[in-house]
Amino acid sequence: MEVLTDSKTKETIWLDGDTRYYAGGVTDPDYCVLKFTAHKGRYYSNFKSEDFEA
Repeated sequence: MEVLTDSKTKETIWLDGDTRYYAGGVTDPDYCVLKFTAHKGRYYSNFKSEDFEA
């Protein structure tokens, strides 16, 4: 898990309604983006389970 605080990333996913949670807007110091990168996992697709590795 990574904590991203750069303006470009934060602005990319910001929605107008997010001010409900972050009154200071996209520059609110409490607002950040969490980036999760999976190295392997399993998901369900086309009626069967599929495994993946990054």
